[in-house]
Amino acid sequence: MQQLSVSSLLRYLKNRLDTDDHLQRIYVSGEISNYHRHFSGHLYFTLKDPYAAISCVMFKSAAALLHFEPKNGDQVIIYANTSIYEASGQLQLYVLKMNLDGLGDLYARYEALKEKLGKEGYFDADHKKEIPSKYPESIAVLVGDHSAAMSDIKTAFSRRWPFCRVDYYPVLVQGADAPKDIISQLKKVDELSYDAIILARGGGSFEDLFCFNDEQLVKTIYGLKTFLVSGIGHEQDFTLTDFVADLRAATPTAAVELITPNIAEIKAQIKDLEQRLQESVVYILDKRSMDFDYLFKRLSHYQDHLSSLSQRIDHDIESIRTAILHKCQRYEDLIEAKRSEMKLNLDLKLNNSSLLYKRLNTLLEAYSAENVLKRGYSLVFQDGRVVKKKADLKNKEFDVRFSDGILKAIERD
Repeated sequence: MQQLSVSSLLRYLKNRLDTDDHLQRIYVSGEISNYHRHFSGHLYFTLKDPYAAISCVMFKSAAALLHFEPKNGDQVIIYANTSIYEASGQLQLYVLKMNLDGLGDLYARYEALKEKLGKEGYFDADHKKEIPSKYPESIAVLVGDHSAAMSDIKTAFSRRWPFCRVDYYPVLVQGADAPKDIISQLKKVDELSYDAIILARGGGSFEDLFCFNDEQLVKTIYGLKTFLVSGIGHEQDFTLTDFVADLRAATPTAAVELITPNIAEIKAQIKDLEQRLQESVVYILDKRSMDFDYLFKRLSHYQDHLSSLSQRIDHDIESIRTAILHKCQRYEDLIEAKRSEMKLNLDLKLNNSSLLYKRLNTLLEAYSAENVLKRGYSLVFQDGRVVKKKADLKNKEFDVRFSDGILKAIERD
C-alpha cells in the first residue's frame, strides 16, 4: 500500500479543492463568531449555522471594500473560495466579498448583471471616450435636487473653474423610478453639445445606490455621444454605472476635479509666465539698447572711415585719369611715329618697285616677239600654235610669221 506524508495528502486535497468549480466563487450564508481584525488589516472569523462552523479569512485588499464593520452575531452572505491551509490542515473559506444577509439577493443580482454586461463588452476600455477639453466651457450635471452632492459640486466648480457654464439637471438618485428618470435626462442633455456630463450622488448604503446598477441605464450611458464622468457614493462604492462611464471619480467633488483645471494653479502659472515675460522684455530691451549704442559708435567710426575713403577714391580717380591721359598721349606719339616710319618704308618700297618695273619692262620689250621678228627672225605656226621643231609639224601646210605679215607655206619633199 502506498504511504503518503501529511504534507503530500494536504497538498493533494488542497489541489482538488482549488480546481473544483463547485467549491470556488461560491456564496455561503451564516453567522459571524470569533471575529478578529489583525493589525495587518486581514479579518479572521468563523462562519457558523446551528449545525456546523468553518474558519474564514478576508485579506486586507478585500476588507478595504467593505460597506460595514463586521461584528460577532452578524448574519452575512460571503462570496469566497474553498481551500485548505496546509500548515494546520484546516479547511477554510477565503472571503472575497461580504454583505449583510438582508442584501444578499441584491449583491447576487449585481454580480450576475456585472458579469453579463462585462461579457457583452459594455465595460471595455477601448470604447471609453477621452476627456474632450482641458478647459471645458459647458458641463451638464445630473444630481439629486438640493442634495449635499449638488452643493459640493457647486462649491468645487466655484473654487476650481468658475469660467465654465454649469447647468444642473435634478434627477432621482434612489428608488425604483430613479433609472428611468436618469435615462430620460441623459438622452436630453446628450443632444445639447456639452463638453461633458457629470452623473453624481452622495454616499449611501449598497441598497441606496442600487438604482445605478440598472441594465438599461448602463446601456444608455454606453451609447452616449457626450463624455460622461460618474461620481457616485464614496471611494469604496462601485456601481455598474462607474464601470461603463468614460471616467469614474471616487466622489462628486472628485468628478469636478478630474475634468476641470484648478484656477489657482492657472493663476500661479500665469503670474509666473508674466514675471518671466517681464524679465525677458527687460533683458531684451537692455540688450537691444547695448546693441544700439555699439552700432551707433560703429556707425560714427564708419562715417569717418567713409569720409577718408571718399577722399582716397577722389585721389585715385584723379591719379587714374592722369595716368590714362599720359598713356593716351604716349600711344598717340607712338602711333604717329609708326605712321611716319610706315610712310617712309612704303615710299621706299614704291620707288624700288617702280625701278624694278622699268628695268623689267625694258627687258620685256627687248625680248618681245615683235622686236625679235624685226631683227630678221620668223615664227612657224600650225593650227594657231608655235612649232619649235620640224618633227612637231602635223601636216605639210603651215604659216610663217614675219615682222610685217604672215605667209602661207607648203613643205616640199
